[in-house]
Amino acid sequence: MAGAVSEASGPMQSSSPRLETLGHIWEQRFQQMMDYVCTAHPYYQRVLAREGLSRPDFRRLADLRKLPITTKQQYMMEPEAFRLQVERLPGLTLPERTLWGAVYTTGSTTGRPTPFYDTSYDNVARIAQMREAAEMAGVGPADVVANCFPLTAVPHQGFLSALYGPLAVGAKVLTGFTGPSVTPFPVYRSTEEFARLVEQHRATVLWGITSYIRHFVRVAESLQMDFSSVRLAFVAGEPCPAGMRADLRRRLTELGAQGTLIQNGYGCTEMQGPTIECAEGGALHVPAAEQYWFEVVDAATHEPLREGDSGLVLLSHLNRRGTVLLRYAIGDISAIATGRCPSCGREGPRFVQSPRRGDDLVKIRGTLLNPAVVVEAISSLVGVDDFQLVATLLQPDDPLSAEELVIRFTAKVENAGDLTLAIAEKVRDVCEISPRVMYLPHEEFAHLEDAYKFKRFRDARQTNNR
Repeated sequence: MAGAVSEASGPMQSSSPRLETLGHIWEQRFQQMMDYVCTAHPYYQRVLAREGLSRPDFRRLADLRKLPITTKQQYMMEPEAFRLQVERLPGLTLPERTLWGAVYTTGSTTGRPTPFYDTSYDNVARIAQMREAAEMAGVGPADVVANCFPLTAVPHQGFLSALYGPLAVGAKVLTGFTGPSVTPFPVYRSTEEFARLVEQHRATVLWGITSYIRHFVRVAESLQMDFSSVRLAFVAGEPCPAGMRADLRRRLTELGAQGTLIQNGYGCTEMQGPTIECAEGGALHVPAAEQYWFEVVDAATHEPLREGDSGLVLLSHLNRRGTVLLRYAIGDISAIATGRCPSCGREGPRFVQSPRRGDDLVKIRGTLLNPAVVVEAISSLVGVDDFQLVATLLQPDDPLSAEELVIRFTAKVENAGDLTLAIAEKVRDVCEISPRVMYLPHEEFAHLEDAYKFKRFRDARQTNNR
């Protein structure tokens, strides 16, 4: 299983255990996790009592199916109930029972970010996971990694991932501390300032949110910078369809980079880090796969599906001491395979369909729309610097108003007219909706990008009861 490539040649196989060994590790860790859960997990103790279940009912990993799924709403409503009460587990070591901190999801039903707690044990596990992720992405000691995640008001996973992974493999890290100045301390940099640091220190890897990396490269273009050292853009947090990859690679080529690899990573706070493509557009492999158990179930019935079938993704933690989730519905639809990958030969779980939100389809003026299809279509247009889709009402104060799809985009002003027509035509072709297309100058569009994770599609309609 273990493989190696040169430090700058691209993704490599990791030293993860083979599938047979991985199966034994999953079973062993499941037994220990259930000991802890049945003794010291407030939420699942309530669930077990309600379902008439107890510790002897969980003899092997397949018995997890006896538990109902856990929804994101259940977790967000009472996140403290999902923390192990480590004081009730006297055998734990000091790192296992010491709270290290929390990272946060990007929203909740209460309007407040939801904490995901790490003990010191969990934090070191996160570092180990990100070391494997960096190795899988082909990052090594010769690299200079630009951590392009913003310094946000609350701790988010992306910033730690782009810090821990490179540091764990011995790479150098440039951290931009970009984002809105949410405190009075003078540590924040503008995108332009960070771009100059990347040029000065000859960064080889750009690591950040897809939309921000695109914006970052666009700023470098406007400053006519030299990014010829960049060999890899690792974009995560959002999809990066083929058209967007081509656009990003073209812009990097104009900045002097040659043959830049554009890799997309998929993950969520509850996974502690991103999955890694073994090739552009290929399967998304799970680093530190021994830490997790994934299931795919029918989104409506929650019945298990066969390997390779598309359904709702469930996540179970097998080796955590802080926040612990079992059969947790991430909210995404995908398919998972575990055998040998035909592209890279690596064994273990991998997503073989690009994950999409379970609620991706929206209805506008009676027509079902998949925003991802529209995003891919607009991404293929040369000259569009950035864009956003908005479902809104013609009269926002009137809940009975007609609906419309608005496309906001930015580009060089001399291209605005032609691109307005081209975008409208593209959108009509793929979804049979005629959008209202709005051109915004770069500085106006930049105001849409202040959030931690840019929303490529926004549903701005004021009521759900239409």
